[in-house]
Amino acid sequence: MIQEIIITPRDDYIHVAIKGTGNYDKALLLWSSIADACEKNQCYKILGEQNLMDTVSTMEAFDHPALFKKAGITQKHRIAWVDKNPRTHETTAFIGDILTNRSIVNCRIFSDFEVAKTWLLK
Repeated sequence: MIQEIIITPRDDYIHVAIKGTGNYDKALLLWSSIADACEKNQCYKILGEQNLMDTVSTMEAFDHPALFKKAGITQKHRIAWVDKNPRTHETTAFIGDILTNRSIVNCRIFSDFEVAKTWLLK
């Protein structure tokens, strides 16, 4: 399970750092917490850093549009997500593609923090 979630409002974005192992229930908790932080701070740009040892299954990845809707993540959110583990990057990118292709949210998956931040804030 996700062992650490740190959500920190910055001047221009919400910074999210997660560590551990991913699963669907923890992903729902994560994104609900992020949506709450966005509303509280009236900031909808999200820069995430993920360092997970394992991630959701392919079937759970397909369910992310419903998960995002349930959590309150919408088109008003812009997400730059950095996956630091090459083993989980492919699944994370797959989730990003599903969310973007179904017009759920404007997001991109990165492996470099500075590139992600530049894209998010442009």
